Parts: sequence; C-alpha cells; structure tokens
Amino acid sequence: MGKHKKERRRSRSRDRDSSSKKQKKRQDSSASSSESSSDDEKDKKLDSLLAKQRAEKKRLKQVEKQRKKELEAPEEKRERRLKKKAKKEQKRLQAQGIAANETVYDNWNNPFNDNRLTDTFIWGKKLEKEGKADLSKKTIIKEIKKRTEKNYREMEDLKRARDARAAAKEDMDMIQRDEEKRMHGDWDKKEMEFQLQQAKFRTQLRIEQNRAKPIDLLYRYIRFGDQEDAKSSKENDFELVEPSSMIKGLTMDDYEDLLADIDSIIKLEGSTHIQFWNNIRTLIREEIKKLQRARHEREAIHSAVEDRINDILKGKSIDQLSELEKQIRTKIRDGAAGTDITFWETLLNKLIIKVAQTQLKELHMKMRKLKIEQIRQEQMLEVNALNEESGQKREIKKEERDSDEEGPSASHESRPMPKPKTAEQQEVEDEMIEHKLNQQVDVDALEDPLLDDMKREHKWRALNPEQLEYATIELYNRGSYSPTYGDIKDNMPGIEVIDESTDAASLDQRRQACQKKPEGLTETEAAMVAIARKGMQGDEAMFSVELPLETESYLWSDKYRPRKPTYLNRVQTGFDWNKYNQTHYDMDNPPPKIVQGYKFNIFYPDLLEKHKTPTFTVTSCDDPDFAIIRFKTGPPYEDVAFKVVNREWEVTQRNGYKCQFANGVFQLWFQFKRYRYRR
Repeated sequence: MGKHKKERRRSRSRDRDSSSKKQKKRQDSSASSSESSSDDEKDKKLDSLLAKQRAEKKRLKQVEKQRKKELEAPEEKRERRLKKKAKKEQKRLQAQGIAANETVYDNWNNPFNDNRLTDTFIWGKKLEKEGKADLSKKTIIKEIKKRTEKNYREMEDLKRARDARAAAKEDMDMIQRDEEKRMHGDWDKKEMEFQLQQAKFRTQLRIEQNRAKPIDLLYRYIRFGDQEDAKSSKENDFELVEPSSMIKGLTMDDYEDLLADIDSIIKLEGSTHIQFWNNIRTLIREEIKKLQRARHEREAIHSAVEDRINDILKGKSIDQLSELEKQIRTKIRDGAAGTDITFWETLLNKLIIKVAQTQLKELHMKMRKLKIEQIRQEQMLEVNALNEESGQKREIKKEERDSDEEGPSASHESRPMPKPKTAEQQEVEDEMIEHKLNQQVDVDALEDPLLDDMKREHKWRALNPEQLEYATIELYNRGSYSPTYGDIKDNMPGIEVIDESTDAASLDQRRQACQKKPEGLTETEAAMVAIARKGMQGDEAMFSVELPLETESYLWSDKYRPRKPTYLNRVQTGFDWNKYNQTHYDMDNPPPKIVQGYKFNIFYPDLLEKHKTPTFTVTSCDDPDFAIIRFKTGPPYEDVAFKVVNREWEVTQRNGYKCQFANGVFQLWFQFKRYRYRR
C-alpha cells in the first residue's frame, strides 16, 4: 500500500510538472505569435510603401518618356525605333544561342534581301535520312546550338594553338638572332666599313667618269691628307683647289643634296674629319642664306654695318676669334641695357663663318705642303732609281775593263787563261744587260689603240727613265715617228707642196714679225690710258716705279692646262600613256619607260674669256634614233659631247626649256615634244 501511495504521489507531481510546462509553453507561444504578427504587419506596411514608391517612380518615368516622345524630331524617332528593334533582335539571337559578335548581317541589313537570315536553318531531308524527322523543332534547334557552340570552341582552340606556335616561332627567332649576334659581334662595324669603302669607290668612279659631284671633290680632298689613303691610293694626281671654292655657284637643291651627303659621310666616318665637315656645312648654310636673300631681293645687313663687322674680324687668328666668340656670347646672354642684340648676333654669325673659312685655309696650306712634299719624294725616288741603274751600268763596264787589264798578267799564275770573247758574244752579252736594265717594256701595250688617252698617259707616266728611253727608241725603230717619203705625184688635187727651204724662210719671217715691238700704243691701250688719265689734277702725276721681287713658284701653274670640263647631267624618263599603252597596260603593270628630256649642267669656273658664252651643236650619228650634242667653249676647256635621243625639242619656257650661262655654269634643260593622235 505504502508503495502505491508513493507512486501515486510521484505521478501527480509529474502531472503537475507537465501541466505547468505545457502552460508555460502556451504562454511562450502566444507571446511569440503576437510578436510575429506585429513583425508581419510592419513588413507588409514597408512592402506597400516600397511598391507605392516604385509605382510612382515608374509613373514619373513613363511621363518623362512620353514627354520626350512628344518633343523628339522625326529623325530621332526613327533612330529610337531602329535601336529598339536591334535590341529585340539581339535578345532573340542570344536566346537562340548565337553570339552578337558572330553575326555580320541581320534580317533588315544584309546584301541577300533575306528577312529570315538569322532564323535557324533546319535541313529536313537530312533529318529524314538520319531518322530524326519525328524530333520536335525545339529539340532540333537545341542540337544545332550545341553543335555550333562545339564548332566555336574548336575554332578558339585552333586560334590559341596558332598563337602559341607564332609565339614559339618568335621566341626561336629571337634566340637565333641573339646567337647570331654573339657569333657576329662586330657585324655592325664591318657593315659600316663596307659602306665606307663603297662610298669611296663610288666617289672615285664618278671622278674617273668626269661626272663628279661636289661631295666627291670634297671627299677626295680630305682623303688626300690621310696617310693610309695617301699610300694606298693611285689617283692622287689632281689639282689642289681650296674647298670653299668647290661649293660656290650651286643651286638651292644642290646645296640641300650636299648637306645630306655630308651627313651620310659623317655617319659612316664618325669623328674622323668632323671639324672639316662642320666648317663646310657652315659655309653651305651661309650660301643658302645668300640665295634666300637674293630670292627676296633684299639684303639683311646694311653695307655700313657689314664694313664695320669686316673691320672687327679682319686679321685675327683662330685663338683671337675664339676669345671674341666667348665675349660676344657672354654679352648676348647678359643682355645689359643699351646692348644692340641684333648687331652682336649678326657679328656672331659672321664670326662663325670667319672661323670656318680660316680653319679651311689653314687646312689647305697643310695640304699644299703635303702635296709639295709628295712631289719631292716622287722626284727623289726617280732620281735614286736612275742613279742606281746608271751605277749598275758603270760597275758592269768597270768589271769588263778590270777583266781586260788583268788578262795578260794572269798568264804568270797557275790559273788558266780565259778565252777572249768574240764580237758576236760581246754583242749578245750587251743585249742581255740592256734587256735586264730595261725590264722588257711591253711597247705594244703602251700603244694599244683600244686604250683611251687617260689610261695610255698613266701607263707612260709609270715608266722609269730607262724604260721610257727604251720604249721611245723601239717605237722610233719601228717607224711610228718617221713617216716614209711619198712621191709628189701621189698628192691629191688642190694640195700645194712647199719646199723645205721656203717653209723655213716663211717661219723665220713670222717669228720676226711676232718679236717686233709696236712703235706706239694700240687702240685698246690708248683707251685704257685715257680712262686712267681722266680726272687727274695738277698736283697728281703718273707713278710707275716698280720694285723687283724675289722669284716665287706658284701652285696654280697647271690651273689653265687643257682639260675636260666637269658636268652634272640628268636624264628624265617616264611613261607615255598613249592609246595603245592605255589599252594594254595599267598602273600595276606599267609600260616601258621612255626618255622624255635631258638636263645638262656643265661647269666652266676657270674660263679665260669670262664674257664668252659656251655654245652647243646637234649633229646626226650612224644610228638615226640618236644624235650627238657637242658643247664648245674657250680655253682652257676642251669640247665635250654626249649621245642623246634624236627627237624634236620643246623650246618654250612653259615646257621647261632653259639655256643660260651664269656663275661659270652652263645649263641646257629641254624636254621632247609629245605627239598625240588626232583624227
């Protein structure tokens, strides 16, 4: 019983505890439900507020959109609709799985006039053959989309592989270039040396062909002072002319070309003759300024200012000019009050030109001394060679005399008596000695008719005196300088034969006439004396006391030797677009070029008669398609001729004809007439 009571009490206590727990849970659940209901109400209110705001914003947007539609122009309206339609089409293509950048055309803009161009093509016959005719259109489009995407992925893979191969090839090329650079480290230096040698060769070739440019003459001049070139070069026999005179009388285009050529030479040579080329460039820029001032017909410097500048710079050395240049630059940089900047800048420009001219003159004096020393050395070598050969001859003759003197006394000795030489043996021995001394000159090569005058003269100059004597005697013996006598009956009609005594008497008479002095003044001298006496006053008198000077040798002695003039000629070529060429050719496949004109520029700087204008004549030759144009002038220049195309000239200035002689340059420019077919 006691146990049952205890159990009942325990069960009742458990029931009370469970009931209390349930009641507590009910209270908690009721409180939480009340809280959740209040939160739901707040969320609903917030959502409704946001919806109202969105609706209001959308309404305002629609109102603004409608207002813009009412205000827009017809063109803007059309553009807006096209954009809207393109946007819809783009969305449709994306829905079908076609990227926008993969399509070039659309349904409204394509050259095929196909309004279903972007629709997916379904090949019904192929599907029936593959047994897929019962598939739905959606499934077919889905498969086509997958296949298209697969193809594009493969295409991208191929692009990446191709880019990888290109990158690998570029890396290999870079590695190969680095390897070649290591193997040929001095390739750039060798290339520069090769280009320099080619420039020297081109210069020498143009000089030999008598078509030298100013840069060729300047380059030959400065190379003459180099010891290596002086030893290796065989063409040092030329007239030394001051370099400043080589750049005078050129045109603006020639000066610009000369500056470009100087830059190329400096790039090849480096700083070898940089001072010389800088001085030449300074003088060229001054000549260009003179041409520009002459073109505008005005002088930039007043004559009084120019005289003052010349007085300041006159007689100053290089050191004095350098010191003056520093002072002028300081004065210009400071710019004190009252300083005439324009005058000092002008003086600075003239000073720079004066420095360049002075340095070139000093260089020219050194070149002259070097030339004189070279001539002396050549003369000494020739004299020494002549003395050695004559000494050898004397020794040979002395040995012969000694052998003749010792012949009788040698009979007392035990050695055998030498056999006396016969006349034939002596003659043979003399011929062998003479042959050895003369070194067997090839006379036939000296007088080869295929050689031009310059090469023949070089060969004759290369002979030593003994060889020259041998060659002259040999040619004399052959009869080259002794014409055979002919019969007077063989003369052509109209040719008068003069007796030798009559010719000698006539020659003496002409010599005496030339040696006679005129008794009075000639008309030209009388006119000059009258001009000199004009304006003389009573306190003036004639002054003609001349002091004797020391004899001096000058280097300009061969300045007026007969020679060919220097020329710079150009030929103008182009296409003739006649009816035939227009039919059979085009710009990608042009017709053959033809000669359309010539430009002759011939230089006569040392004419004795400055007022005499050169002339030219055109004569026919063996080939009727060509003609010979010959330029004639006075001494010291010889005539020069060229072979040109034989066609009719345009002789109007409008068509480019030019024939003038100024500043020692004769220019003849002309173009050929163009014939047109007309019915």
